Amino acid sequence: MTTFEKTIGISEHKYGYLNLTSDDKKTHGHNFPPPNSPVMIVTPNKQQYPASMHTMQNQIWGNLKIWFKNENINPTDRIKITYDPSKPKIDGRFPIEITRLTQSSTTPTLSPALIPDEEVERITEINMQMENDLENFLVDNLHLIDKDLKLYQDGQGKTGRQFFTEIGDIDLLCKKKDDFVVIELKKGRSSDKVVGQISRYIGWVKEKLANGNNVKGIIIVHDFDPKLKYAVLANPIIDLKYYQIKIDFVTEQDIIAKNN
Repeated sequence: MTTFEKTIGISEHKYGYLNLTSDDKKTHGHNFPPPNSPVMIVTPNKQQYPASMHTMQNQIWGNLKIWFKNENINPTDRIKITYDPSKPKIDGRFPIEITRLTQSSTTPTLSPALIPDEEVERITEINMQMENDLENFLVDNLHLIDKDLKLYQDGQGKTGRQFFTEIGDIDLLCKKKDDFVVIELKKGRSSDKVVGQISRYIGWVKEKLANGNNVKGIIIVHDFDPKLKYAVLANPIIDLKYYQIKIDFVTEQDIIAKNN
């Protein structure tokens, strides 16, 4: 069972979602249902609000504005989130219990003291969306990393994108001929954490899927990080790839022409 406390942010309240990050800055999304899974927010008075896990896993999305409104939850309110995977599903959805612990006396306004926090959350949302777009791009353009790279698909038709394992979800699980390749996007994680995580996934694939074939890892990152560089140098089966983003401003006619 996973349980933690957090404070509702202005951006969460405005856009109708929940970050699964506690007030001590620990992320808990990896302990929740896999990305895109249907979930049900359950309140102490047994009210229910359908939602879903975000593709980036550390957020819950859905029309949570209704929950905020009906339960009178505002920014700076503190809540407790509890997820027990042993509890039965509700209408096919994983139940997540949320209890308000403290309530602000007034609905906060965008005072100068709060603007920096909102801006940080807004930037986080943009970064997460860009990472999701990057993941979409990589799925369609794996040949840019290696011409022989293909997205893995198991016997039940499950693809290698956000590939579920009991030790976490692999961003992209790929094949290169008979060998396996584990790809992880750094996503703001520390160098030690991302190297440890991809090493864990490589070990899992070796034991569960590889059948004696080789398994290697690739970490995709945007900014140069000397700590990450040296961590990867110490592990010959992990490579480091950098990406750059180019933004073009186009007209409506350009978009229409591209889609036709």
